[in-house]
Amino acid sequence: MSIASTSRLMCYYNSKAADRPAVGKFRVSDIDPDKCTHLIFAFSDIRKNELVPTAVNDVQQYIEFNALKQRNPLLKTLLAVGGEKFGTEKFRTMAGSQENREVFIKSVIKLLRAFNFDGLNLDWRYPAEEDKQRFTELCKELETAFVDEGTSNNQERLILTASVSAEKSTIDASYDVKHIAMHLDFINVLTFDFHGPWESVTAHHSPLFQGSQDTGDAIYSNTAFALEYWRDKGAPEEKLNMGFGAFGRAFYLSSSSSAVGAPASGPGDDGCFTGEEGFWAYYEVFLHGGVQTHLICDQKVPYATTYSQWVGFDDTTSISTKVTNNFGGAFVWSLDLDDFTGQFCNQGKCPFVSQLHNLLVPGKQLIKNCPYLKNKKNPLAKQNSKTHSSGSGGVCSEGPGLYPNPSDPHSYYNSAPTTTTAPPTTTTASGSGVCSGPGLVPDPTNPNCYFNCDAYGNSNPTCCGATLVYKDSCKCCDFP
Repeated sequence: MSIASTSRLMCYYNSKAADRPAVGKFRVSDIDPDKCTHLIFAFSDIRKNELVPTAVNDVQQYIEFNALKQRNPLLKTLLAVGGEKFGTEKFRTMAGSQENREVFIKSVIKLLRAFNFDGLNLDWRYPAEEDKQRFTELCKELETAFVDEGTSNNQERLILTASVSAEKSTIDASYDVKHIAMHLDFINVLTFDFHGPWESVTAHHSPLFQGSQDTGDAIYSNTAFALEYWRDKGAPEEKLNMGFGAFGRAFYLSSSSSAVGAPASGPGDDGCFTGEEGFWAYYEVFLHGGVQTHLICDQKVPYATTYSQWVGFDDTTSISTKVTNNFGGAFVWSLDLDDFTGQFCNQGKCPFVSQLHNLLVPGKQLIKNCPYLKNKKNPLAKQNSKTHSSGSGGVCSEGPGLYPNPSDPHSYYNSAPTTTTAPPTTTTASGSGVCSGPGLVPDPTNPNCYFNCDAYGNSNPTCCGATLVYKDSCKCCDFP
């Protein structure tokens, strides 16, 4: 199914990102209100069966968050409750009786209207089998209350959405799909984290299709199956949003193999700014020296290797491929994980969300879905993401992004910001005299750059982002 006729792009704002260090810090003021059709503030809390802010300073963030609608009057804002680390107990207690649900629903309407939110996102991960009926009743009663409240006050009624599992076993156990779909406006299917470094072999956390190595229940752990299963169980496809995680799941390799299914020994390093083991923001993938990117052909998603680490993630090419197989819309977790400053990936500001926006939101010219090319470099590998000189002033004149090569239908340009001073990425012997063996070596003439030496003393000259320097101590790009 195609989503060419739809325009829904829902983007999560993770309020915890405001506490990150240095340039990893992401505040409400960093949100571009024109990128997404819906913004979701994550997360609120439940106390004594009432919806409440998680922290005192969230109130000020609510005000700033909803003020974004002054800059984009078409924008809709929602408040999410729950989340990955929220647990089930508060939800279970609240949904466990009609009396408790009534308390919750009244508090929801009061809080949303007080701060000018347009709706609620239920992020209960995940109702157990005994919670299935409670969850259904909660959705039904929320919808009824939203309709009644909107009618009685002559206001546009509040929007009701839910973020739900993409795992077949959880879908079967936790959701009365047909009935909750009747009461929800949109359904965000969490089509990521199918796999991760909690497993003993490498696997992509958000594949589009079943992989050739998938057996047993793993054949269900992919985006296409999950969306089709929700549809086949009774959810209208126009209500289903495909989930995009703007992050990678990183493994430590435990053998010389770096293929899909290679032995792994736990999570990779902490993200430089996100600070979670084996979890790298989209931009953090490109902060590691020596990144080499590969395509998992049958699953249509990339992975990168850097020394002893393996990370599966989505890039602008896999986003384009997935969107053509999407249903009603898309959502992103989360805005802070994109390269929101444009300093790291040499793809301009917010390349991840911008690609989705260009593909989904009407009135924007679609970016060409450039294929991965045999024997050509993936444009998202740091060392290969510099502007090709023949593209200057012509193909790349509209700014950063991917552009088709007018002289070759099988290739394209990845236009970087004009402030980038990196050399073209052709193999050269300019590292001779610097390279004494394979590995990364600082460029003695430019602290911004380094050489990726092979066993023969040849090298790929590579430069970090414009504001970064290469540090030999960590074999990575970092701030001066």
